[in-house]
Amino acid sequence: MTSRITDDSRPSLAPVLRLDLLDCLHGLNADYLELLAAEYKFGTCAAQLQYFPQRLHATIASLTGEERLRIARTPYSLFSLRFVDVRFWSTVCRPTNVPLDVRYSPRCSHSLEGPFCEMALIQAWQTARAFPLAARLMYSMGEQVRDCFQAMPLWQVRRLAIDHPSLLMPRWPTNAGFWPDLLAFSLKKDLARLTAVQLLGTQLVAAEITRGNEVGANGQKASVSQGRPSVKECGG
Repeated sequence: MTSRITDDSRPSLAPVLRLDLLDCLHGLNADYLELLAAEYKFGTCAAQLQYFPQRLHATIASLTGEERLRIARTPYSLFSLRFVDVRFWSTVCRPTNVPLDVRYSPRCSHSLEGPFCEMALIQAWQTARAFPLAARLMYSMGEQVRDCFQAMPLWQVRRLAIDHPSLLMPRWPTNAGFWPDLLAFSLKKDLARLTAVQLLGTQLVAAEITRGNEVGANGQKASVSQGRPSVKECGG
């Protein structure tokens, strides 16, 4: 009888989305949800809530920390940094020579949105440099955008949040099958349905990547409307 070899000596493949990357991403997602709630509760300029249907504003603000964490545990960001906009990134990533006092000047605004955007950009930049495939899955960052973004000096990454205040926005805010269901199933503690909606987000990411690749190949401007994807577009 021929003996069977049970020991698989092939090296195991490391996961694309490492636990440390996901932990950091989930923390940013939860902070973003809290940022949305702060806009509503404190009556600050609704820079982010303006993208959502008004009927969702109070529900977003009512989430507890536990409910925010349930929603935040996705393998992709719940916020957009316009990484699907090839032309935008091709423009802002160009080398620039500015004085030291401009590179490290403090921001003038007291809004929490700017510092959050800055931290999110730095995390995305670090991910793009070290884990390019993870950046693709987490942020819909195509190869053309990633190549120019990861080559930027860190000070220039920080300046993006100051020079482009509209860079940050929620992902798919008007998709009728995404945010309303995320909120509803988290509030109901319906983990099975919440997971199903979170998986829908991976289809929306795939659709973004596909559109970004097509736009990049054609040398045209990508659409930056993050609220338009639908289940139908993604074959769901």
